[in-house]
Amino acid sequence: MLHDKQGLFHLADLLICRGVHQLVVSPGSRNAPVITTLCNRPEMTCYTVVDERSAAFFALGIAQQSGKPVAICCTSGSAALNYAPAIAEAYYQRVPLIVLTADRPAEWIDQGDGQTIKQQQIFANYIRKSVVVPQTIHTADDLWYNDRLVAEAINASIYPVPGPVHINLPFTEPLYGFNTEMGVPAKDITIAAVQHHLTEETIQQLSNTWNNSPRKMILVGQMPPSALIQSQLETLSQDPSVTILCETTSNVFSSSFIGCIDRCLSAIAGVELPDYNPELLLTFGTSIVSKRIKTFLRKSAIKQHWHIDPADLHLDTYQHLTHSIPMEPSVFLNQLMVSLSTIQSDFSSRWKTASVKAKTNHAAFLANAGWCDLKIFESIVNQLPKGYDVQLANSTVVRYAQLFDYPTLHRFDANRGTSGIDGCTSTAVGASIASGLPTVLITGDLAFFYDSNALWNNHLPANLKIILIHNGGGGIFRFLDGPDQTGLLEEYFEASHRTSARNIALAFGLDYAEAGNAEQLKEILPHFLGSASKRAAILEISSPASESADTLRRYFKELGK
Repeated sequence: MLHDKQGLFHLADLLICRGVHQLVVSPGSRNAPVITTLCNRPEMTCYTVVDERSAAFFALGIAQQSGKPVAICCTSGSAALNYAPAIAEAYYQRVPLIVLTADRPAEWIDQGDGQTIKQQQIFANYIRKSVVVPQTIHTADDLWYNDRLVAEAINASIYPVPGPVHINLPFTEPLYGFNTEMGVPAKDITIAAVQHHLTEETIQQLSNTWNNSPRKMILVGQMPPSALIQSQLETLSQDPSVTILCETTSNVFSSSFIGCIDRCLSAIAGVELPDYNPELLLTFGTSIVSKRIKTFLRKSAIKQHWHIDPADLHLDTYQHLTHSIPMEPSVFLNQLMVSLSTIQSDFSSRWKTASVKAKTNHAAFLANAGWCDLKIFESIVNQLPKGYDVQLANSTVVRYAQLFDYPTLHRFDANRGTSGIDGCTSTAVGASIASGLPTVLITGDLAFFYDSNALWNNHLPANLKIILIHNGGGGIFRFLDGPDQTGLLEEYFEASHRTSARNIALAFGLDYAEAGNAEQLKEILPHFLGSASKRAAILEISSPASESADTLRRYFKELGK
């Protein structure tokens, strides 16, 4: 016999059969049917996180590492709105989330009922698919419609690119003790895996352009590690006409690549910049941290720009886009590389020479630098053990990370989809649970305190370590042009404060250590990073704000000498 909760049982079945086995719930009453249905399924691993904003970022961290959709579930009303920051981040970072929001019956919307707001299309513009399943199930067609909408949403979370989807669930009472008979099985609709291929004519045209371009640049944005793309880029880097630029969050690393873009660009300031301009630019991956490379390329005399992406067909970040190639990058490179030839050029060597110069000046400057953010970051980089995953908070931390070479290999992730500070710690918690690997979050104080509810989580893993570089406010505003000229820097931009993480660590049951100078950090850091712990840990490092900003300005000037 059909009943109103049967659509929910089908939702549970469809999630599980599609490999969605992790659910993050925030307590509530209207979402009780989801909790009692899914959390009683042995195939599901369920986490409880009270703060919905933190819960959504926590789920994002899990999905970021696993590459598989993770479901989140909240009650009706403003609870759903708290998901919005993480959903926007997941949308631009391309992380698959299944957002389940419980809702009141449609007839009670805008009728003064408690915890009732307009939830349909509540995440418009930042969602891959949004559906509202039937409120009542009376016929087989109602159930068919329910299953079709759920299948559409799950499909949209992974195709054509991963991202968040929204399933709104209006529930009538009873919310507890309802009939749990399954009845008819759920109906699924899957999307077959396909690969796009270039036509022979297109391959000929693109390879001719490539083979006749003496100055080619490949710029790699944020993406998860890929052994295949790593190998492809290493092969392409052997061509003297090709230079490859990447960032830590690109997760491709080689001595043949330019991995510290801002550092390198600072070293070529004042020279003949046209000699460094690419004629052909090839890009893939998502966001790029460096504003300098964006400005540089926008001013360059680029003849052709090819952007490879299955979904963003008109992403013209550098204002030279000529070819949009709707393919996975590895598939495109496999097809194209068969027809490529090596040509004589000094383009790659010119960029490598600048990179070596920058690295030499970088080392010389740091050898004489005093206690500051930059020097602290150098200590962290030099002592970061092999095998650690690194989560980088916005906003100064992720920029400092781009200035250093790393002695050992790591995976780097950051919330660069929207580049906000609001969920960096919560994401790191979820990521450390999903990977099971030693994970370090490097964060600034505003990002840390803004997201301190991330630690109000019963699932905090012992493999998570948090390094908090505390300079008493938003340090980025001290070296951005503008805020220091307003007379309002410390109070309104930097948000200067005297908060400490010590009592937060005590409240949430984390190990705690602190360092206030180079000698203390040298003594504490190896033990903090190298020792196994029975619970998560925080290392709070005090750093001088004004000296850090002045040092960074001098640093970039010295690189060009």
